[in-house]
Amino acid sequence: MAPAIDPRLYDRLEEITLPGIVARLNTMINDLACSTADIAGILQQDTTLTNRILKIVNSPFYNLPPQIDDISTAITLVGPHGLRDIVMATALIRQYNQFPEGVVTPEQFWRHSLAVASAARTVGERMQIANTERLFIAGLLHDMGKLVMYLLGPEKSREVLARARQGENRLCHIERDLFGADHAEVGALLLHQWRMPEAVIEAVALHHQPALAKHDIRQSAIVYLANAIGNTIEAPISPNADLPVDTRIWDMLDLDPGEGDDLTDESRQTLQYVLQAMHPELTEC
Repeated sequence: MAPAIDPRLYDRLEEITLPGIVARLNTMINDLACSTADIAGILQQDTTLTNRILKIVNSPFYNLPPQIDDISTAITLVGPHGLRDIVMATALIRQYNQFPEGVVTPEQFWRHSLAVASAARTVGERMQIANTERLFIAGLLHDMGKLVMYLLGPEKSREVLARARQGENRLCHIERDLFGADHAEVGALLLHQWRMPEAVIEAVALHHQPALAKHDIRQSAIVYLANAIGNTIEAPISPNADLPVDTRIWDMLDLDPGEGDDLTDESRQTLQYVLQAMHPELTEC
């Protein structure tokens, strides 16, 4: 029987907070009395954030008519949820930009996360799924459990990585041994605390075991495949992460395995759009 999650980790989860601007946007989006102008007014208080939003809205990532030069128009075109997801991707990376020594660098972590987010959106578009922004966010957040472990349990995290590099066992097994839970489970706990949508929480919890999904098996399967693609277009951030794709995933998504190369190429291009528009400081890392 697996041990309970380390209470020293669980009790400190509240230290990993959702950026304030994202929490405010969530509240405003759910408030029917809140207007586009109200949301724009909040965002315009942060010039750097506003410029990045406009840059990505005007990039090939959205492929919208040029030139969008005010935040109210951007909100109208991408929708409040799409805007919230752009802000989340920007604010999280800005807030969590320092990791303890001996784990991965924040640049490596966020490039991988953005690679998986880009791949999730690409796969969703191939499948003609509406609202691919949610897939992008699920991909972006899939490894947040690792971030929790790095920041709240750096010594154990270093031991996890060392033991995995030695080939002792799969990363998730070593995490359960040391933390009482693996990074997918810890990430899901964090997102539950953040009150993220259930489908996103499930996709994060099961991004290594999508067949167990009960809420939205397709979304979990997409994040699983996106993680594999992300490990192809960016160096994996953990040992033993670049494992072959479970062939059953193609049937879950009703895709042909022969589409894999095209999806990888398209995801690589989408990642470049995201890095150039949203996080140019990560482009050369």
